[in-house]
Amino acid sequence: MITIDACRRRQGFTLIEMVVVIAMMGLMLTIAIPRLGSTAKGRVRMSAQQMAQDLELARTRALTTRSAVRVLFNTASGTYRPYLDFNRDSVFAQSQAENDSSRTFNQHALQTGVVIGRAGGIPDLPILPGAGAITLASNRVDFDSRGLTTPFGSKGVVYLRDPSDAGAVAAVSVTAASGIRAWTYKGGVWQ
Repeated sequence: MITIDACRRRQGFTLIEMVVVIAMMGLMLTIAIPRLGSTAKGRVRMSAQQMAQDLELARTRALTTRSAVRVLFNTASGTYRPYLDFNRDSVFAQSQAENDSSRTFNQHALQTGVVIGRAGGIPDLPILPGAGAITLASNRVDFDSRGLTTPFGSKGVVYLRDPSDAGAVAAVSVTAASGIRAWTYKGGVWQ
């Protein structure tokens, strides 16, 4: 016969049981998380999110240093690099010294398999139409000492894709008000 005291003592989990369950969940997440990003769509989406974060970081650096910052995109190598006008002469030599002084990131490469480019049949972002893989003037975005795009009103998009999957498409937009956003193309709609 089971007494009421015995039932009360058996309710709940022991500390050992909780530790074992948490350890098993951690092991399963360690296995599952890398696989989530390994799809073409996941790699493109993560590259767009990283690029948007890096652009916001460069914009913030312009604000904190009260100096202009340029981020230059290289479509051939699939990289982008920041430059800080540390001597405030309003001229970018795009030198290693300007890159080093940005103190944000040195040069960022897109994830393996992701390229700067547009996939056929994918429409323009509705808010920023324009032809090309990069619709920013001269494949760059410049932020002035107030964190605004320069020349004033500059805006554009960088399109990313994975050539192995026509549906793996993303974009990063920079608006005239320096709004930076990562987009993905899903189900025929930019989200």
